[in-house]
Amino acid sequence: MRIALAGFTHEANSFCPVPATLDSFAARSYAVGTDILAAARGTRTEPSGVLSVFDGEADVTTVPLLMARAGSSAPVVAGAYAAIREDLISRLRAALPVDGVLLVLHGAMMAEDLDDADGDVLEAVRAVVGEGVPVVATLDLHANVTVRMARVATALMGYQTAPHVDMYETGEAAAWFLLRCIRGEIDPRAALVRLPLIVPAENARHTDGPLSEVIHRVQAWEREGLILRGGVFAVQPWLDAPEVGCSVYLVSDGDPDGTSARACEAAAMLWERRASFVPELCPPEEALRRALRGEERRVILCDSADATSSGSTGDGTAVLRAVLEAGRSDMPMLLNIVDAEVAGVAARCGIGGRLRVDIGGKLAPRYSGPVTVDAYVKLLSDGEFRFKGPGMHGVSHRMGLTAVLAVGEIRIVVMSRGVSQWDPELYRSVGLEPGDARIVQVKSPAAFRAAYEGLYDEIIVVDAPGAASPNLGALPWRRLGRPVYPLDPETGFDPVAPTWRKEQSHERETRSS
Repeated sequence: MRIALAGFTHEANSFCPVPATLDSFAARSYAVGTDILAAARGTRTEPSGVLSVFDGEADVTTVPLLMARAGSSAPVVAGAYAAIREDLISRLRAALPVDGVLLVLHGAMMAEDLDDADGDVLEAVRAVVGEGVPVVATLDLHANVTVRMARVATALMGYQTAPHVDMYETGEAAAWFLLRCIRGEIDPRAALVRLPLIVPAENARHTDGPLSEVIHRVQAWEREGLILRGGVFAVQPWLDAPEVGCSVYLVSDGDPDGTSARACEAAAMLWERRASFVPELCPPEEALRRALRGEERRVILCDSADATSSGSTGDGTAVLRAVLEAGRSDMPMLLNIVDAEVAGVAARCGIGGRLRVDIGGKLAPRYSGPVTVDAYVKLLSDGEFRFKGPGMHGVSHRMGLTAVLAVGEIRIVVMSRGVSQWDPELYRSVGLEPGDARIVQVKSPAAFRAAYEGLYDEIIVVDAPGAASPNLGALPWRRLGRPVYPLDPETGFDPVAPTWRKEQSHERETRSS
């Protein structure tokens, strides 16, 4: 059997001023044909998990098409989205006939004037292969699962972890599910429940807290054979569009009624825990005072509002400003910021050179302004490194020209391009050890916790301005469907019926109003 493998992943943030372009995908990953197979080797990602299954089946021929990834940002510019979509679809047409399609998506991609880009990609793929060919897609746990996506796909397979440490396993699960569909071993029936709920990621983890309890219930149903796969999607909350919210999506083997009932049960559990998702936030100055007082310990300042993995720009200066104004350059602290201009200045000064520069606050001035820094250049780097922790293990990240500036014992990593900050390799790649620092700034809401395990004694979530602020009420919403919790605390929800369910494969479907 011939199975097409393709991917088009991007996570949008409506409050970020910097959109994704073709260069954004080229900087992260844009592989075609057999280059996809080479890029997957040595990683713990969805394509690697998929190939581990397909390569072991003698009757399977993998047809690699395209794998395009970009970091989170404002929606993809229209021309770039259209070009990548057409590249994918034209390669799929050329590969026909195929017996199945496996798509690697994020689930929260938006393009200019297109809120549900993932649904659009799925619909385009379905139009090419027809109704009789199974189409299975992997999704991030923060996907915004729409009725359109659920209707078009044979099944949607989301991560079940946050921090995301099951990308590989999700790829494996999707591959086996697709093979069973093609072989006629299962008759997928799915149900989707969408909630009027958006939650920041800080307390939305699979390890503990409110989300974990719902995920564990869904996983128990899987172990008991009551469903084939379940996803509890905590949504990318910074999507300012009418159809945005957390969701539960379950798929079973020929049991539409049971699947619908369980999806409603899981959604009710999620809704009951809604208040527990709101994190405790600490202003930057107070966070720093708290981190430095008392007995010596290692503290992570979680600057999630500026997380590039959540769609922020990475050049916010709230924490940097608080550190410099505190005048504690005798303490080993590790900070980071995106500023290509300053990285270039540092390179021209050379290692050991001194400089006085205005740093940060240039990409998103609505959130913060530049900070003046007097420092010397400690190190220069090309900024390329690989994640070594459990999340995105083996994946290369490219910060571009990078400089380490020293202010006393403070070290500031100045990168030309923002990258995900899930892994301490960001610091280690430029000779800095987070485990030896009193304070480490990490721009990630939760995903960093897996790889940073053992390197901190306390995490303080900073209440800073930024496009990915966990203080959702502070953002300038314009288009979001209302009412929605927590913006509208009196929002009501009673999941007595699924938002959508598939009763028969490619035939009868129902949708609640």
